[in-house]
Amino acid sequence: MIEYIDPAPTFCRATKHNGVLYFTGHVDGGRHATIAEQTEALCKNYERMLEENGSDKDHMLFVTIYISDLALKDEMNKVWEAWVNPGHAPARVCVEAKIPEGFFLEMTVIAAVK
Repeated sequence: MIEYIDPAPTFCRATKHNGVLYFTGHVDGGRHATIAEQTEALCKNYERMLEENGSDKDHMLFVTIYISDLALKDEMNKVWEAWVNPGHAPARVCVEAKIPEGFFLEMTVIAAVK
């Protein structure tokens, strides 16, 4: 059975199937925030969404990060590395992409349910 979480006409916030959560892309932190502030806000938001859906950041399986400029990756990684618990960093890809105006990054997460 597939569970659709917060469905809308064109997408839902996440889907749950066979003990795995698949989150749609999210931005956070406000259009005038720095990349560090946006990364921190986005990580906190995902931490909340994971917990609301029976998971946590230690159960992330795969993360895709879309970043507006790869030159900002080191600054984003400082926040990411402080947030991820040692030994629990998921498989991850970071690619440069066009992000909604005013944002530096968008993130999608796949996680196991606890």
